[in-house]
Amino acid sequence: MKGSEWNKWDLHIHSPMTWQANGYSGQCDIERYVRLLGEQQLSLIAVTNYFYFRQNELEIIREEIARQDLNITVLGNVEFRLDQQNRAGDFINIHILFSDKISTERINEALSRLPLRLTDGDRKAIYCCERSVAESGHGVDTIVVAFSALLEHLNSELRPFRDYLVAVCPNGYGGYRPDANGRSAAIATEIDRQGQIIFGGNGDREFFLRTDRYEGASVKPVFLCSDAHQADHIGSRYTWVKALPTFEGLRQALLEPEARLRIGDDWLTDLTPKAHFSQIDVEGTIFDGQEISFRKLSIPLSQDMVAIIGGRGTGKSLLLDALRSRFAGAAARGSEQREVNVQHLSVELDKANGEKVRFDARSEGYEYLHVSQGEIKKLCQEPGLISDEIKKMLRLTPDHEAGNTGIQLAENLSAWRAYRQFNQYRNEHAELVNTREFQEHVVRAAQEKIEVLTSDRNKTLIETFRENRGRQTLLVQAKNNLTGVRANIDTAVQDLNTKIDAINSDNSTHELIPHVDLSAQIDVIVRRIQAVQEQMAQLEHDNEQIIVSFREQGLGQDISGLLEKVHEYQRQTELAENQLQEIDRQESQYRDGLEQRTRLVAEFIDGLLSRQGIIDTAFASLTTKPHLTSEQQALIQDILTDIRIYGQPHFDITAFYNGMLNCLNRGRFRASGEQTSVDRLREVFRVSSIDELRALQANEAMLILPECPDRKLTLEEFFWRDEYFNSQGPYALLSYLYSPEYIQHYLNVRAEFEYKGKTVEKLSAGQRGTFYVCLKLATDAFGSPFVFDQPEDDLDNDFIMHNLVPLFRKIKQYRQVIIVTHNANLVVNCDAEQVIIATNNDEVISYRSGALEYGDHGAANSMRKAICDVLEGGRHAFEAREQKYGMLWLNTI
Repeated sequence: MKGSEWNKWDLHIHSPMTWQANGYSGQCDIERYVRLLGEQQLSLIAVTNYFYFRQNELEIIREEIARQDLNITVLGNVEFRLDQQNRAGDFINIHILFSDKISTERINEALSRLPLRLTDGDRKAIYCCERSVAESGHGVDTIVVAFSALLEHLNSELRPFRDYLVAVCPNGYGGYRPDANGRSAAIATEIDRQGQIIFGGNGDREFFLRTDRYEGASVKPVFLCSDAHQADHIGSRYTWVKALPTFEGLRQALLEPEARLRIGDDWLTDLTPKAHFSQIDVEGTIFDGQEISFRKLSIPLSQDMVAIIGGRGTGKSLLLDALRSRFAGAAARGSEQREVNVQHLSVELDKANGEKVRFDARSEGYEYLHVSQGEIKKLCQEPGLISDEIKKMLRLTPDHEAGNTGIQLAENLSAWRAYRQFNQYRNEHAELVNTREFQEHVVRAAQEKIEVLTSDRNKTLIETFRENRGRQTLLVQAKNNLTGVRANIDTAVQDLNTKIDAINSDNSTHELIPHVDLSAQIDVIVRRIQAVQEQMAQLEHDNEQIIVSFREQGLGQDISGLLEKVHEYQRQTELAENQLQEIDRQESQYRDGLEQRTRLVAEFIDGLLSRQGIIDTAFASLTTKPHLTSEQQALIQDILTDIRIYGQPHFDITAFYNGMLNCLNRGRFRASGEQTSVDRLREVFRVSSIDELRALQANEAMLILPECPDRKLTLEEFFWRDEYFNSQGPYALLSYLYSPEYIQHYLNVRAEFEYKGKTVEKLSAGQRGTFYVCLKLATDAFGSPFVFDQPEDDLDNDFIMHNLVPLFRKIKQYRQVIIVTHNANLVVNCDAEQVIIATNNDEVISYRSGALEYGDHGAANSMRKAICDVLEGGRHAFEAREQKYGMLWLNTI
């Protein structure tokens, strides 16, 4: 069963068998009376009669309820008039509500020995039973009883609280008027003190929830009742009660009058729709390769607060582990968790909009708050983890998004790597060819060779010969192009004219198409080909003359070979000069890249550090969300009273240098003497703060190498010292110092916190856990279910009693709360609507559920008894709560 649920009660309703003012007569028999009760959806009624019941009155009504297959609990309510009058002169009314376990006969028998008084002064002996009153000749409207005598008599015949409760009426006819003065005020206070239940309305509720009505006053539940004496009054007034419709449920409502009672229907519109887990179906093995298993069960869950209890090893946490296994977003971040794999498991989610969803397999599609066993302790011991969790709760990403800056940095680092590969490229002779020195040497060598092969006399001739050869090559290309165009024209003209002839030959009367004639174009082409040939001939003649001139100078070698050598050396010169231009371009881009890299990394770190303000703002906005009601905002403010969250830049020096070591040649930083490798590394890089890190990234001269202690180097200069790097080269260190994803390994903005004015290092583990739970609830107080596995393991007892209990009582109005606990205070004082008891019989786990008010005192299935037997401080928790209201019935268990 789901435990305590809202249903409609009427604790003061007369039946057609009432002794006085019977408006049912001739209009409504018991059958119709019961049918009307069902139509009005009443779950519990207290059938009222004056001073005593008719014979079997309650049983007659109960039997008709059963015959009509309705589920309505019937209590007995005997109405008395006290021998005290209010200021209006009316005799004050008192009601005694009897347990549904007590028969009409037993009630009448217990009352039959109660002495009554007559209002007309007649002193004859008369007792509270039908026969005695009838013999007196008086009706119930003329008899009264002394309040003290009534209570004394009931206490002697029945057990107070367990068998009956006292209801009083402050207003209306027979009301005792709690705002009276003088003697009437004393009477009102005494009646208030003796009564456990108030029959009244919304106007009385606030008054009786106060404890300053008189010294020692306790809160009292106010029930709106119909006092129906006729059919059309049935269901006219009633009270919504969140409890089982039993006498035990009524007693539970006495202890939680504010939370468990609502008058009228207006409050229903203010209820917060709560998405909640409505059912879990389990069966079969729980762990792979182990025999322990779930008995086949369908476990309905309350949408309010569910407390799972049980002895050690009974499997109370396994149900939450099973639930967590269905939702990827609920994976625990704490200590190592049991990976359950339930053979058959289905979780039903009621989305509070009329739709229900079944999760029969692991899902990424729904997130809820799940605090696993040991999670708090793990998180709160590692500042980085708790910081990430705080950011997550504030709806902030753990890391800073680099965005376009990150893309540009990646491109920049890639360009740097490309430049280094260009700069470090070696030819087949292992020479660094892409350096200015190498290419300038090529130019000098080629020029020297040309100088050897030439003289002042023949240099001009060689140059002219080379130029003529070049022009001849171009003229040959021009001639070939002209000849090709001529051939294309001839082919095209022939093809077109053939097609024109075919069209003209159709013997039609149409005008003939003339032939295509491109002779003008051909004439021009012919003339240009002739001119090109003449130029080629002239160049050939000029070169022959140059050869003659060489021979006249006594240079009889092959002039063409000499020219080819000169040409090759000139080509080498041109290539080297082109490469020098490329080197200039690459170096310019490299210098620009260094400036860009410095600017980009500064921009990224500026953005990263700006998260300090983002965290501050996100925390400040928790209590100012416009969609929250004033009550919800007040609740969040209350939760956050002792908490302060703020952003704090954090440079992890140890992580910074340890990460650098992985990028370097460790042999250069080998530990020696009392110095560790990190110590030696710190002596070189000299970075111990965020400002110094930024100076390093900005290429300020600050590195001191052992081999040059008198000169400070920049980081860029260090990148070119290959001896300091391992097989990864400088690229790993470059990425480590400039890539956003690596930077955030050692530099970030943490979400720091203070609780009760103390920073994290000054808090106990329990106080850290307290902070964590408060923030978790404050950042998502009104949404998905909140599941907490054994909160008492990580939280201070003082916090549990003075903070967590009232907190749970409030937040369960807005979200489902499911806990596993061995602390009775969390079950009893939080007034859990549903209690689930885990049992392990021969490694078969089963569960039974109910409400705190479920089961008779002393019964084997009593939730109260189970809590006392299973939970730490169970009896004490009940006693402490009942003493608060002056209602001690625990000793009846």
